[in-house]
Amino acid sequence: MGKKNYAYVNSELLIWARSNTPFETTADVQEQIKIDASKIELWEKGEELPSITEAKKLAKLYKIPFATFFLSSPPANKIKPYTDRRTYNNTIYKKMSYGLWSEISRIIGNREKMIEYLDEEDEYIGLPIFKNSDSIRDIAETIREFLGLKLPYKNKSVYKNAYSHYRGVLESHGIMVAQITGVPLEEMKGISIFYDKFPIVAVNNKDYDRAKAFSLMHEVAHLVRRSSSLCLIDFDDRNDDEEKLCDSIAAEILMPRKEFMDISITTNEYYQEWSIECLNAIADRFAVSAVSVVRRLYELKKISKFDYQQIYNILVDDFDKKKEKIDNNKNNFNIPYYMRYLNKEGYLYTKLIMSSYSKGIISFGEMCRTLDVGKQHIDKLERAVMFV
Repeated sequence: MGKKNYAYVNSELLIWARSNTPFETTADVQEQIKIDASKIELWEKGEELPSITEAKKLAKLYKIPFATFFLSSPPANKIKPYTDRRTYNNTIYKKMSYGLWSEISRIIGNREKMIEYLDEEDEYIGLPIFKNSDSIRDIAETIREFLGLKLPYKNKSVYKNAYSHYRGVLESHGIMVAQITGVPLEEMKGISIFYDKFPIVAVNNKDYDRAKAFSLMHEVAHLVRRSSSLCLIDFDDRNDDEEKLCDSIAAEILMPRKEFMDISITTNEYYQEWSIECLNAIADRFAVSAVSVVRRLYELKKISKFDYQQIYNILVDDFDKKKEKIDNNKNNFNIPYYMRYLNKEGYLYTKLIMSSYSKGIISFGEMCRTLDVGKQHIDKLERAVMFV
């Protein structure tokens, strides 16, 4: 048996690093990396030392540089950059899964890379600023003007895919958009993290594309209010005031009152009822989901709360059936790697890193390492992002 190469880590740093993750106990860590919890406890107490390989596994899991374990004292803890608003039955999901924590860390890390390689000569226009006295309608109208949105659309062929369309609009205005993967919809739907430059919006990739479109604007509403939130976006009447306000702003951005009312009345007269076909026809004009439409109808007092709940339940059942079919089709469809990558990481991030290479700020190898892709994928990624 070979000699064990010990890592002479600072045990205090092991405790500090774990405290910044969702791992409450060493048993939680054991579930992820298959290192016995009792061994990790001994390392944290300073009674034993991990091997270099074991310490590197911990550093990777905790998403910190390996060298951090050798500091003389812990760095100052960063303030959590968002408020957790995932309410359910008047409770808060206090414990976040490692998967969600890891995904949020990845996206924040990508933004930090963008800032590191940003060309200071590039002009950046920040988000509009509003006063507390501004009405929801005025806020929504200003945001539409800022984003260049002309609603309603003539038909769905104008935008083809609602989420991709609105994602492109946000990224073209300096908002970083990404998708969170491997996390159940029941745990989160969207998150916003405000920064003066390259604020972040991320949505759950498991959601329906048109539901993601509403989630994007809900999170934009948080951003223009200079707030940052982790959300379920479930239209629950028990949501806090901030969530309700952002729902209302998002609805007014995507479905402006006058235009929405005109189209809803005309469409309802044609179908003679608020059927799924009727709601989908309205939804097509605004690139939103039928659920968003029926919620908007309820807010504008076009349907009763009873009717809203009845229709909502029918739509959810219909969505669940379609989602199962969509998920099965996805498993049978081979999506090219570069498309999966861009759907996850976003076009803005990828484009900025590639632009840094083209300007000579970073080398080709550094670009590949920063993007975490093999060189064989660079050509297709470049063609996809440089001409959008």
